[in-house]
Amino acid sequence: MHHFQIAIQEYHSRGKENSFPDIYGCPNPCCHNTGRLRKHGFYNRNVLTLAGSYIIFIQRYYCPVCGKTTSLLPSFLVPRFQYSLACIFYILFQTVYLRLPLARIAERVNTSSKRFEMAYQHVCFYRRRLLKNSPVITGFFGSEGIVLAEIHSVYWPKDFISKTYRLGLKNFNAGYFRFQNRSFMGK
Repeated sequence: MHHFQIAIQEYHSRGKENSFPDIYGCPNPCCHNTGRLRKHGFYNRNVLTLAGSYIIFIQRYYCPVCGKTTSLLPSFLVPRFQYSLACIFYILFQTVYLRLPLARIAERVNTSSKRFEMAYQHVCFYRRRLLKNSPVITGFFGSEGIVLAEIHSVYWPKDFISKTYRLGLKNFNAGYFRFQNRSFMGK
């Protein structure tokens, strides 16, 4: 995961001309290559936001020692999710702070985006996944010196949302990925 310091729209408009960094060290735990990985083409990825839908290019890298490939995700994405990080947090914020009905949240997303694929099941899934991963998320914040409310407390989700916004969404996303080598919304 990499923080490109640009918005999704800018990343999209630059296409393959984004400034993709060199990566050193193979992420494969069985490989001990510390050298530079080779750039190895691109693949397309959908990104859904409240402002629009985008198809972006993700840079792939190849390890010349073990032959494995890896990809460099921008920090505005959540691995294996089409909705952007900001959109997922918008949904979580409405669930936790505004306590809106799930169907109403889905309706708000659909109205804002002018698309109609969001359903209350998505909102429910995001909330469940967040709560399921709360112990590891709390561990990440602890490693950063930030104390969250007790996991089983009704205050935990609000505390998580507010402290994540203070840390910065993209900083949280990239930091968590480095900490756990997976997404905060992962299985």
